[in-house]
Amino acid sequence: MAHLEMTGTPWRPRFIWGTAGSEVNWRLRLPMLPWALDSPTVGGSRTAAGGIPAAYVVRRDDNLILTLRLYETEVRLARALVAWGQGSEPFSFYPDRDAPTVIYNVYLEAPLAGEAFQPVRVGGFPKIFEISLTLRQTNYANWDSLDYFPCVDS
Repeated sequence: MAHLEMTGTPWRPRFIWGTAGSEVNWRLRLPMLPWALDSPTVGGSRTAAGGIPAAYVVRRDDNLILTLRLYETEVRLARALVAWGQGSEPFSFYPDRDAPTVIYNVYLEAPLAGEAFQPVRVGGFPKIFEISLTLRQTNYANWDSLDYFPCVDS
């Protein structure tokens, strides 16, 4: 049975990974859910006996947490993407496959190697799965320019 192609639908992502000559170009057919941001830090803090706090930050990441929706036939591609990312290899992420100029080079922050990865069926739609991925840009940039629901000034 052929799958319905949702033409004109925004936020259907695209991922490209692999080595030159054998790259995988995965264009998802379903839109992803609105993303979330996470900003974990590497560092620490202490409060001195006199009550004065002190902190140091070695690095602050800006992570994008995605929930992708995919057909059962795309689960093998999702597994291949996660396997590539779990090897600490960068890959390309297009938030909207129909906007080819908006591209980010990213690392997979979750699920990391050794962490469980399990696509979950969407209730009521047995042929559709959801997976969560956490991405970090390779240049440590933030995601401030990426808005799922852009504000339109009137």
